[in-house]
Amino acid sequence: MLLRILLALVTSWTAGLAMADAVAAEPSSGCGAPLRQPPEAFDVDGRERRAIVVLPEDYRSSRPHALIFAFHGRTNDNVQARRYFGLEEAATGPTIYIYPAALTDRSGRFAWADPGDPPDALRDFAFFDIMLSRFTSTYCIDLDAVFVVGHSLGASFANSLACARAQRIRGVASVAGGIAPSDCSGAVAALLLHNPHDRAVPLSEGERARDVLLGRPGDAAKWVGRHIGDFGCRQHGDRENPLFWCLHAQDVTPRGRYYPHQWPDGTAQGIIEFFDLLVG
Repeated sequence: MLLRILLALVTSWTAGLAMADAVAAEPSSGCGAPLRQPPEAFDVDGRERRAIVVLPEDYRSSRPHALIFAFHGRTNDNVQARRYFGLEEAATGPTIYIYPAALTDRSGRFAWADPGDPPDALRDFAFFDIMLSRFTSTYCIDLDAVFVVGHSLGASFANSLACARAQRIRGVASVAGGIAPSDCSGAVAALLLHNPHDRAVPLSEGERARDVLLGRPGDAAKWVGRHIGDFGCRQHGDRENPLFWCLHAQDVTPRGRYYPHQWPDGTAQGIIEFFDLLVG
């Protein structure tokens, strides 16, 4: 009799855990779907686009996962960006990572938009939309934990994307980025890192991104000091959608090269801390 009671308690506890997995967040329609091989190719306006997709080894379709899109810059591809971003090593919770590959322009460098694209309709917004739709319908995604990350040109694209898709993106974290000149579709949380000595993307471009994402004139003058990871930041905005403006002074790479445009040490840990703050 005692054994039956214990088994019943264990069964009830296990079922409770499974239910908690399913309702702990805003689950996507893919929750409960059988596991499939992650797609690496996507049809966007008749053109094949590719991405590196990383699922956790312990993926469970009953547990909503955060979804992070990470965009590379003009000269490094998604393979290189995945390596130096270091996001997977800093992860603290169940997360799916997508590293899209940009197309090249006439100069042979990477680009996330075509010349003449409207600021609120850059070419690869459609690429993001298709990937997001595919993953939320195929995998168990927390719809309140969709994030975008970028560096350099990828940072400018990530900032612009978060501005245009604020209803679908919970937060953006970027290093050395600007933004397309457009009004945002809504409020979105942001972590913006910039080196004042950066010449590839001047500080003024980062300040413009900050002001556009804040959305209200004068808000840039209102802030409180706060640390995110190893970075001293100014926190702007409200508690639901904070914006952290973080200036760093890592001018020299570990190999001794003067390069203020770099992805600074500690960035991945700061980004994950910021994302955890938004879903905590």
